[in-house]
This record gives sequence, C-alpha cells and structure tokens, in this order.
Amino acid sequence: MRLLGIPEIYSKDGYVVVKPLVKNVLECLGSLVFNNSGRRVGIVTDIIGRIDDPRVIVKLDNKDLGEFLVSRRERLYFAKKVRKEKR
Repeated sequence: MRLLGIPEIYSKDGYVVVKPLVKNVLECLGSLVFNNSGRRVGIVTDIIGRIDDPRVIVKLDNKDLGEFLVSRRERLYFAKKVRKEKR
C-alpha cells in the first residue's frame, strides 16, 4: 500500500475529495483505498482539477464514512487492483 492523501470534502452521495500526496496521481486511478488501520473504504473513480494541483475522487463503500474521514483528516492509502488473467 502507498500513501494517497488526506480527505478534504465529502458528499452525501458517498464520495470524498482527497488532496493527493503522491506525485503521479494517474497511477492511483481505479485503485482500492484504505484507511490507517488497513480497512477498505472505497475506490478511486476520478481525478479532477488543475495539473499542478489535482484532486482525487474516491467512491466510498459506505456513505456514512465520508464525514468521519474528513473530520479526522485521516491519511488514506491505495493499492492497485489485482486483475485475474482471462484464459
């Protein structure tokens, strides 16, 4: 797992906007997102904003997690999905 960033804003729809602390934000697109304790919280669905100051959009597994993550400013981590090969 690698450090993704710090959540800034959440929506009632179950999304969180994260300020990334990773240099290449494109590598985290489609990755699974975890909190400090290793619990899965969602998946990276989009990257928005300017090139020099991007933001990462995370779709939460549980909509109620957004307020908790933003209020604690808990660091989030990402891990690439492992895709099974088709035969």
